[in-house]
Amino acid sequence: MKQRPENRGEMYVVRDMRTNECAAQDVVPLDHLAHLTMRALQVSVAVIVVDGGANRWTQRQVGVAVDGACLTVADRDQSSLAALANPVTAETEGFAFYVATPLRDPLGVRIGTLAVLDERLRSVSEDDLTTLREMAGVIERLA
Repeated sequence: MKQRPENRGEMYVVRDMRTNECAAQDVVPLDHLAHLTMRALQVSVAVIVVDGGANRWTQRQVGVAVDGACLTVADRDQSSLAALANPVTAETEGFAFYVATPLRDPLGVRIGTLAVLDERLRSVSEDDLTTLREMAGVIERLA
């Protein structure tokens, strides 16, 4: 049996499955991933919503990135921006462009959505879809 670790490099990360919390230094904020997605795809808004899927005791996690020039959602709080992951809400809010992909847990259960939106109409390239799917894969591994 292993004794107590001698240095911090050997410390264990303990995860409480009831709250889905782990050591703060190991958690990448969803806002940061939303910003990376927004910049990579050159859109006005990126929204990540993780509901927990079958693991219903975890809290809803939201990550949002909004380009400063986007007037459609200026001065809105994060929880109201999370509603933009729904295509009907995005259209109602005046967005002309919406692309999303589901987020899934290792068993394939849908746990959330990664959506990108823009005020201007644009086309979606195969590279854009690949980037969106790759970002979704990163988020799924961290969720």
